[in-house]
Formats: sequence, structure tokens, C-alpha cells
Amino acid sequence: MTKVRDLTEEERPREKFAVSPSQASMVDLVAILLRTGRKGCSVVELARQVTKRLGEGGVHWQEDLDWRDLQDISGIGRDKAITICAAIELGRRLTAYHDKQALLLLSSPDRVAGFFMEKLRHETQEHFHVCYLNVKNRMLGEKEISVGSLHTVEADLKETMKWGIRYKAHGLILIHNHPSGDPEPSREDIRMTRRFAEAAELLDMEVLDHVIIGDGIYISLHDRGIV
Repeated sequence: MTKVRDLTEEERPREKFAVSPSQASMVDLVAILLRTGRKGCSVVELARQVTKRLGEGGVHWQEDLDWRDLQDISGIGRDKAITICAAIELGRRLTAYHDKQALLLLSSPDRVAGFFMEKLRHETQEHFHVCYLNVKNRMLGEKEISVGSLHTVEADLKETMKWGIRYKAHGLILIHNHPSGDPEPSREDIRMTRRFAEAAELLDMEVLDHVIIGDGIYISLHDRGIV
């Protein structure tokens, strides 16, 4: 039996994942979830048995997977079985959410406003959001970067660009609301937009628009010729 402590640091599941998640195998990922093996069976060998079981029934079997189905594997008790099934369910939900968002086409200011209007029009504080788009103007993801006061919001430039890099975004659309209901941009709104556009350009990204949400109305700084 090969124990985890007998493996080189590069072969250990957690260390492998820490260096490069994409290089971790399915067995490595399951081993990380299991944490320990059973008597006479290392966690890696136990993870191999679980991975084999998960692959035997195909995708449809996994969709109907119940944690009890894994308990007939020696060494897999209730807690380990639930942990594995919870991880599978989490992955499924995140994939479904991402697929839904990725289908959203934000090719015009009215589409952006339509997505955010009901979410932001009645807020009593300013909320700053950023949408991250691919080259076809489809949304890779959306983040609320910060929440401010009645009149201002501190837009975090570093946080915004960090997510742009993670999403490998081509374009960014900035969005924030004016609790007063009047979306007319302030000088600070314009100054902030230009600052973000300069930073994005340095990272080979582009600020495509800054949409300001009011009460049932909006203003696009792209349409105003500011972006």
C-alpha cells in the first residue's frame, strides 16, 4: 500500500492541486475530499475505487446519484459519501449557472439596462457591478465589486481587473445605480470610467460601456461618446 506520506511532494493530491488545479486528476480531487483512507488502503487507492464507481454509470447515473450509493465501498461512511455527492452537486449547479449566464448577450446598453434595472432601481445605496464579456459580447461572469453610500460608491479598480484576468475577458461593462433615480453621470462617474478604461487597456481588455441605472431610466456613457 502506497501511503500519501510516501509520495513525493509533487505527487501528493493537495500539493498538486495547489500548484496547478488543472493538473490534478479525478482521483486526486476525490482524495482531497476524502482526506483519509481505510486500514490497509491509502486515501489515493480509496479515491481510485470511488472514481471508478462514479464512472461506471455514466453521466445520467451521476445525475441521480444518492450518497447512499457510495456506502457499499469499504471505507466510505456517511460523512465521506455526503461530502463527495455535495461536491458533485456543487459542480453541477455552478456549471448550470455559468451556462445560463454565458448565453446572455450584452451587445447594447438596453440589454445591459434590462438585466440590471429591476435589480438596482430601488436600491438606497450605490452598487457598483462589472460584467465580463468575451469577444462576441456574451457574458462570462458578473461581479458586484462594491457597495457605497446614498451618493457615492468606491469602485475598486484592482478587484475589478483581478476578475477580468480570471475570466480572461475581452470586454468590461461597468454598471452602477443612482439611488436618486436620476442617472445623469457626475464628473466623478466620468473620471472613474476613464481611469478604468486606461487600466483595462494596459491588460489587453476594453471598457465597452458604463451604464448608470436610475428609476426606470438609464444612461450609457458609450452612447454619450465618453467611452
